[in-house]
Amino acid sequence: MSNKLYENFKDDFRLGAAVSGIILMSDEERQALFEHMKKRMEEFKKNFKPQPGMPEFKFPEPQPYPAGEMPDKKIAAEHFNLVVAENECKMGSVYKGPDDFDFTGADRLLQFARENNQAMRWHTLVWHNQSPRWIFEDGKGGKVSKEELEERLKHYIMTVGERYSNDICSVDVVNECISDKNFVLRDGADRSQWFDILGPEYVDKAFFWAKEAFPNSSLVINDYNLEMIEGKREGMYNLVKGMLERGVPVDTVGLQMHINIENPPVSEIEKTIELYGSLGLNVIVTEMEVSAYLDKDFEHPDPRREYDQAFLEQQAQRYAQIFECFRKEARAGILKDVVLWGITDKMSWKNNFPAPGRGDAPLLFDTEGKAKPAFYKLLES
Repeated sequence: MSNKLYENFKDDFRLGAAVSGIILMSDEERQALFEHMKKRMEEFKKNFKPQPGMPEFKFPEPQPYPAGEMPDKKIAAEHFNLVVAENECKMGSVYKGPDDFDFTGADRLLQFARENNQAMRWHTLVWHNQSPRWIFEDGKGGKVSKEELEERLKHYIMTVGERYSNDICSVDVVNECISDKNFVLRDGADRSQWFDILGPEYVDKAFFWAKEAFPNSSLVINDYNLEMIEGKREGMYNLVKGMLERGVPVDTVGLQMHINIENPPVSEIEKTIELYGSLGLNVIVTEMEVSAYLDKDFEHPDPRREYDQAFLEQQAQRYAQIFECFRKEARAGILKDVVLWGITDKMSWKNNFPAPGRGDAPLLFDTEGKAKPAFYKLLES
């Protein structure tokens, strides 16, 4: 048995982690980012408009980042053979203007991956969130034309591909495009300006351009709750089936797998993987963690629980059972990669979401970077 986690699964799938750009920064850069975050939060508070039907939003105050090398960096280098940027490769981080690109964070992660002989994913090219506001505007206070937006999107995809195509193993081409309301493509009323301006064909076009820009990478359509909600699972199935019939070069479905300590059952995860596999597609797990909380009602989220030994053992069993399913589906030729969305609990996006002020414990390493029972359970599996 190896003491490196990824080596325990190397014959079945690559094991990856989302890396926050914060862990690769200097202390000075972290301090500057903290000051920037404080300013952005103040602006956000001033401009925030509650959405009808959404719970009251309580603003978590930005906290200073720790100084010195964070444990996440060493853990990422040692235990994973695949990395993805948590935020630094999203369009809003990269595409600053029509001919203005900032690849600082992406380049830094690529250098880290090269130093540690790791593969790297790109997350994400097209998403209704974290897209720059300017891309949808005409510069005169109005909405950009369909033709101009298509040109901007194509230019973005081609520019990213020109720089990184030889280094990226898989690309989340389109992210979270299935609506939670009716399980078809998310439209303008459901916050997608891509659909609103370009129409439903934006998905196909993004994949054709991505194929040209990343000819040797897996092209992924990625979404959440596919293993949780049958209607959404079927909606994605219908979408990708139609894409394949139209000759669109999608080859992989990404399951985000933001799941919890109880749901979904492993049988539903297995069913989901095999459903997309039945179309001849590969499946990868792109953003997994196992939250301590069910939070069925976001307006009244679960109270904070104790992360005691009983919970840690329950979480370890949950991870082990799911990874056993992953191994089975990998050996069936369907599952190719498994990526955890974060490294230590301290840096998890689940802290403060959906309950401001409530921490979570969803990953394999605790807030101090110490391995949890789930880590050892997987190491022994």
